[in-house]
Amino acid sequence: MLHKDPRQLRLLRRHKRNKPATIMLTSMIDIFTVLVFFLIVNAQNQVHLPNNQNMQLPKSNAQDFPKETLTIQITPTDIFVENQHIATVKDVMLDNSGIINALGQELKYRAGKLPPEINVQGLPERSIYILADRHIPYSLLRKIMVTCSLNDFSHISFAVERKHGGSA
Repeated sequence: MLHKDPRQLRLLRRHKRNKPATIMLTSMIDIFTVLVFFLIVNAQNQVHLPNNQNMQLPKSNAQDFPKETLTIQITPTDIFVENQHIATVKDVMLDNSGIINALGQELKYRAGKLPPEINVQGLPERSIYILADRHIPYSLLRKIMVTCSLNDFSHISFAVERKHGGSA
């Protein structure tokens, strides 16, 4: 039988006493679970309205946040539905009819993809947001609202910029 060096014996005893470090997986799993739930909840509550540098929204004290829905953008020069160009403001203002035909066609197409909510009168109703520059004339807004209502988008909301501090 071979005798081991006393130095080697001491190293073996020390190695047996000092167990290798272990990770407590239970705590890490708890932390990651909380993090995942936090990210899921926060990801569902965000609605991003289109950002257009050429448009100044009216200011308001409104506290409600928008829900995810179809949006119409009205810049000083153009009208868009979900970033798709529909018409120019100049052409719409020159047209004497009370509706915007190109917008109506696009809304009919979009209505086919969105399930309607049935209101208390039993009529189909869909929601839509209008993002309009604050200098847009009311006559143009009226044409857009009439066109939306005729195409079952009767729950109309306007996007506004929140005032910071002070009252109206």
